Amino acid sequence: MTKEKAKELYELTKQVPEEKRQIAANLVEEIIFLYDTMGNLKEQIQKHGTVELFEQGKQRFMRESPAMKSYTTAVQRYGALYKQLTDLMPKTAP
Repeated sequence: MTKEKAKELYELTKQVPEEKRQIAANLVEEIIFLYDTMGNLKEQIQKHGTVELFEQGKQRFMRESPAMKSYTTAVQRYGALYKQLTDLMPKTAP
């Protein structure tokens, strides 16, 4: 994640009520980590594909790559963290 984008996320924490700002800062740290992790996983997937040949003893079959599984899980957690962060912000009238 670029420093500018990370700075924008930390700026969002200023909108969160004071008593919940540390929680928001922790969420931002995890969001940044997951963003970077997803980038690394995406590179692995693009390089090696979404499936791989699994061999163990006489077993031999194609399976989803561990990087793909991790990426899918990371994307779900990334979205959940963003939702948690936005839920900490004060509600505005429509």
